[in-house]
Amino acid sequence: MTRDFNTVVAHFGADPVPGRIEALEGGRGMMRVSLDLNGEAPPLSEGSECVLEMHDGARFRFTVTERLPGGGNELRMKLLGKA
Repeated sequence: MTRDFNTVVAHFGADPVPGRIEALEGGRGMMRVSLDLNGEAPPLSEGSECVLEMHDGARFRFTVTERLPGGGNELRMKLLGKA
């Protein structure tokens, strides 16, 4: 399955959540990701870990470092390594 560039699927355990990379932040493995949390959402907080599946199928482990203010579902995440 081919998806649009910058789209991701965040896997929090058994809960896949579609989303989008909003920005890469510096060279420290940080990025901002917005998730499409429709209906029942997994509990997300600082320290929550997930596997992000990129648009091309590559998978990487990330941790949530911050839930960004503004009422949306935008998170700051840090790369932990390849999944």
